[in-house]
Order: sequence, then C-alpha cells, then structure tokens
Amino acid sequence: MKFKAAIFDFDGTIMDTSPGIFATANAAIESLGLQPEEDRSILARFVGPPIRDSFVAVYNLEESLIGKAVERYRAIYDRTGRFGAELYEGIDRTLAALKDAGYRVAIATLKPEPLVKQMTDHFGLTSYFDSIRGSDPIHKTSKAAVIRHVLEDLQMKTEEAILIGDTSHDEEGAKEAGIAFIAVDWGFGFPKGYRPSSDAIAVAERPLDLLTFLL
Repeated sequence: MKFKAAIFDFDGTIMDTSPGIFATANAAIESLGLQPEEDRSILARFVGPPIRDSFVAVYNLEESLIGKAVERYRAIYDRTGRFGAELYEGIDRTLAALKDAGYRVAIATLKPEPLVKQMTDHFGLTSYFDSIRGSDPIHKTSKAAVIRHVLEDLQMKTEEAILIGDTSHDEEGAKEAGIAFIAVDWGFGFPKGYRPSSDAIAVAERPLDLLTFLL
C-alpha cells in the first residue's frame, strides 16, 4: 500500500450537496432583492471554492454586498439547506474498505467544520473518519491549511497521504500542501471524462474505482 492516509474533500466528493447549496444561494440572493440563477452549471461554482468567491463568480456580486450575502447564506443553510444532500453511490463501501485495509481516513473541506460534523453525524458517516477538518467561519482558510491540520491530527508525513477531490481548488490545495492527489469526475469541478495534464494524477470515474488506485 503506497499511502497510509486517504483524505477526502466533502462537497462533490463524498456527498452531492448541490440541492441544498443551490437553493440556499438563490434564497440569499433573493433576500437582497436580486435575481436568482437558474442554470445549474453556473450554480455548480458554489461547490468547492470559498463561498465569498462563489458569490462573485455566480452573481457578479459587488464587494459591498458579499458580507451580507454570506451571512444570509449561512443562516438559511443552517435552517433548511444543510441536509439537502445525498451520498454518492458506493462511497460508503469505499470508505469501509479503506478502513478495513488499515487506512487512516479523513475529511478536509472548506465547508465550516461544525457544519461538516453535523452532516456526517446526520448521515451516519462519522465513524469512518479519524479526522474531520473544515474552515473557520470567521477567518479565511486555504485548502492547504486544512490539509495540514488533518496531517497533524493523523501524525502523517506528506508522502504518506493523498487527497481525493472534485475541483481544481482541491488539486491546487494538495499541491500546495505537498501531498498526492486523485481527481474524481462525479462531482462538480471536473467534467465527466476529465483527463489531467499530469500523468501523476489519477482520475476516478466512480467511488469504488478509488480502491483500485489505493489498495
């Protein structure tokens, strides 16, 4: 086994959280008196990047409104949006197989950490993970910083861990943190049939394919 730790992104990698995220983003925008976005391919920009960046990318929101939009998004998501999600088919069997094989399994996400833990509890996933790390709702947190927190929790060296994610933000975060990366094309960031420019990056087409790369 080449690696000892498998670190997963959350949105678009473990769970399809798009229904709750998209509805919440539009509700936040409408509360500001602005027009919602109906194109799901554009709303998909909310999955992966920091939420402030997503409001600019999707709605071209001016700087003076971003803070208010983020505040309303978080309030609405906490009330109604957070459980509008479903597990990707086969991901639970993948996590179980990795644990059985001796892997340390973790989550590194830019979703607020308390929210991720609430969701893993709700969907019965918490027992799979040795570390769950997310962003700090108050301060900006990079993907690489979250990955480093996970490595500290697991007491793993960079060469012992790999990140699995569905966006270029995940790929860049893994590179900055100095760990290997597997791209998945069932999420939102990489198109179906994605092929990376680097031969060093594997692409999983379905969750169970990860076992071929990791075991």
